[in-house]
Amino acid sequence: MPSIKLTFPGHTHPLAARLEMPEGTPKAFAICCHCFTCSKDTLTTYRISKNMAKQGYATLRFDFTGLGGSEGEFSQTCFSTNVADVLAAIEYLRTHYQAPELLIGHSLGGTAALEAAIQTEEVKAIATIASPSQPDHVLHHFGHALTLLEQGIASSIEVAGEHYEIEPEFIADLRSYDMQQRLAELSKPVLIFSVNNDALVSEKNADELNDWIKGDSQIITLENSDHLLSKKQDTDFVAEEIDRWFSSLT
Repeated sequence: MPSIKLTFPGHTHPLAARLEMPEGTPKAFAICCHCFTCSKDTLTTYRISKNMAKQGYATLRFDFTGLGGSEGEFSQTCFSTNVADVLAAIEYLRTHYQAPELLIGHSLGGTAALEAAIQTEEVKAIATIASPSQPDHVLHHFGHALTLLEQGIASSIEVAGEHYEIEPEFIADLRSYDMQQRLAELSKPVLIFSVNNDALVSEKNADELNDWIKGDSQIITLENSDHLLSKKQDTDFVAEEIDRWFSSLT
């Protein structure tokens, strides 16, 4: 199955992407959004995008601004810019291929996908994987840096051994979102994957998303997994379940 390397205009900078194409005519176009400080080539996003193509979906995976192969500075980004990048990806597919009907997001990428779906008519459904119910959940990564940022002082955080510069505006933007209020406007179906005993995003987040979403939603719990779905059988299962669920909607 072909994997098309491409670049498209993000909200401020060109974004690096791969479009995983299925054999034959796609069932639908989809976008897969990676987790906080990750990339389109992080194992979770990579495998799920490839598996969705095997299931018949043309799936775009891309790097958010300042990450992976995309241009821009991570320190100048925030949750709002992530949402803007998802909307830019939607616009790119709409213009050059076909508007996506399905958004898939891992961790914070799933939360961004939910917000983007509220703003996009063509998106019919959303699948989230180990996603926080509120964007400011990622502040648990920040440690001592949070104290400095709350005082208006730029700082840096460490995630998986990598350092990222953060500006104070980042946390203000995270805290400006009330997803409980926003999701009351989301009348589209959502499939929520929760990881049992997830060390980073507890099952409580899935329960809150399920309660807050206006449209039909359901939770599938992954046992004996982890936040990154490190086992191949977990990403295989997620793609199969998304296909089964999405096919039942159409």
